[in-house]
Parts: sequence; C-alpha cells; structure tokens
Amino acid sequence: MTMQTKPPQNVAPVAPVAVAARAAAAAARKKGSRFIPRQKQQQKQRPKSRVTAMTSRSSYSSSHHHHHSIKKDTNIRRRTTAQTSSSNDDYNANDINGSSTKGVAREIEFMVEMRCGKCVEKVEKSVLSLEGVIQVSASLGTNTVRVLATSSVKTVEEKIASTGYKTRLVGQGNVELFNERLAERLGMDLRTLRQSLAAVAEFKGEAYQHGSCKGVVRFVQVNEETATFEADVLGLEKGKKYKLRVRMYGDTTRGVESCGEVYQNTNENEREEEILLGEMCAVQAMEDGSIKASLQLPKKFFVWDIIGRALCIEEVVAGNEEGEGLRVAAVLARSAGVGENLKKVCQCDGTVIWESSPDDFTPQISKKGGSPLFENGKVSVKRM
Repeated sequence: MTMQTKPPQNVAPVAPVAVAARAAAAAARKKGSRFIPRQKQQQKQRPKSRVTAMTSRSSYSSSHHHHHSIKKDTNIRRRTTAQTSSSNDDYNANDINGSSTKGVAREIEFMVEMRCGKCVEKVEKSVLSLEGVIQVSASLGTNTVRVLATSSVKTVEEKIASTGYKTRLVGQGNVELFNERLAERLGMDLRTLRQSLAAVAEFKGEAYQHGSCKGVVRFVQVNEETATFEADVLGLEKGKKYKLRVRMYGDTTRGVESCGEVYQNTNENEREEEILLGEMCAVQAMEDGSIKASLQLPKKFFVWDIIGRALCIEEVVAGNEEGEGLRVAAVLARSAGVGENLKKVCQCDGTVIWESSPDDFTPQISKKGGSPLFENGKVSVKRM
C-alpha cells in the first residue's frame, strides 16, 4: 500500500531548474569555489559603459560639448584632476622658461591601431594615468582615441605608443563649439571656420632650409576666446635663448627676412597697449638642445588670423633680438579639428596611415642656376 500525501498548501512546488541550481551551488561550496547563476554570468560578461565622476577646478567644462561627439561604441573614462586653467595674466612674451605650469584643457584626437575591446581598455587606462589628462574616450569602430587634457600632444602620443600600439595625431580642437553665428560675424562660412581652428608649423632640418631645427609648433582655438600654443623643437644649442614669433607673411623664400614684421591684429587697437600678438615667448634651450613651450594666448589672438603666416624661431645674440644667430621660418598651415580627419588611407598615393612617417618626403633641391624654381627660392619635393 502506497501512501500519497499532498504538499502543504502554503508551499510552492520546487521547479526542476531551481533544484538543479541548488545542487550546483552545494557542489561549488564543497569545492570551495563560488557558484554564479547563468543570468548573472551573462550580466557580468555584458560590456558596460565605464564612466566615473569628474570634478575639476579648471574653468573648462567638458560636460556641455563632449557628450554629443561620443559614438555609441565609445568608452568614456574620466578622472579627478587638480589642473587649473591659466588666465591671460600668465602670458608673458619675455618668460625665459617659455612655458606655463598651468594649462587650458583642449580636445585632441589620435588614430590608434586597436583590434579588440581589450586594446581599447589598455589604451584608455594608460592615457588616463597621465598627469593633466581629464577624460579619455576610445572608439574601436573608428580606431580613434579622443583625449581632453592640458598635457602636451607629444606626451599623450608617446604614452599611447608605449602601450604597443601604432598611433598618429589626426585632430585638435572641438569644432562643434563654433557655430554659424560666429562664422557670419567673421565673414566666412561655417565650414571654412571649422577648418581654421588649428594650425601647425613644421621644422624639418637642413633639407628644408631650417638649419638644425626639427620639431613642431601647434596652435589650437579651444573656444571663441581662448587659444593655446605648444612648441616642441630639437636641434638647438643648449643654454642659448630663442624667441618664438609669428610674423606677418608666409613668404619664407629668404627665411625670416621675407616674413615681415611681428604679427599684429590690425583690426584691434592693440598698439596702445604695446603688446604684439605675434610675440609668443622666449625660451632657453635645455641640455639636450630642445625647447618646449606651452601657453594660453591673449584673448584677442585667434588661430584663423595666423594661418598662412610664418612661425619663426630666432636666436637672441648678446641681447640683440635681431642678431646674426639662428633664424628659421616655417609656414603656419591648417590642421584638422577633432572628428574631421578619420581617413586611414591617403587617396593620392595609397599610403596607409600606420606606414607614414615624417621622412616620407625627401626634398630634391636643384643646383643654383640649374632651375628657375631654385632662383625663385622654391623647393621641389619628390615622393621617394
């Protein structure tokens, strides 16, 4: 005789799945390991947006403009920072150090050869550990890393490269901060304005009539009132003092001599204040013959006004600023803004961005009298 008993009315029957789960948990406890239900495992494996709070004493606020520029597949990392934005009082054209410990945060963008989510995480963590970096956002889909920082471009670029990934700078300055109304006021269309927010002057040594100088000088218009200046140049004499200046014209056929006077915005009555906007700074070369400078420029300095002019490095000899020492000039050319240069292959010759280098173009200079190009002071450049 078999007795059948009803389960208590107030107790729900145990589902087979629950029984199996309990058994698995008990087995895991015996082995000393932790049992994680499948649903929680799936939640754990699902990628989450990594966002932490950011507080900053900087006058720059990224909360307004940065969110709209972040793509859906982009991770965002922020850090607490004590960096402070410099005021115009920090600007001193005669500062022997040629740099400011204070800086204004601006957005810079790199193309980075990342292949998976782990690559993205590794690059983000590495860059975020740098002093002066406020926010990092990486996109695997576009292979780009955007950095909001007061750190120099070279510092960030070297940090990314140190993680083992090929990288190239592709943009500076957030173009979305500049609108149609400002473009109309300046008498240009919005596209032209947004293409004129960053400028670069490159010094490439003897082959380009730059003597021993090799390096880059960059300008970025951070917003309508703020522009930054950054210089990193090698090949100078240690201990010697150099002036970095923007001159009126981009005619470098006779070096500094053909570049005109120091740049001055003639639309403003600046001469009453006895300030020449083209006077960037005075820098003393370090032990390795390099000069480094990073400044926030006066309010009336605008990057779109200097494109096509010349950036000159001039040695100060025996207190005479117009001495016979090293004097070299390079044209200030447009540089792409953030999000405006995402191509990985050059359309003209098929060069992949990771394969390019500063030595890609070797100048072929004709002998004097052998070509009208030489006599006009021009240099022909041939792809090797």
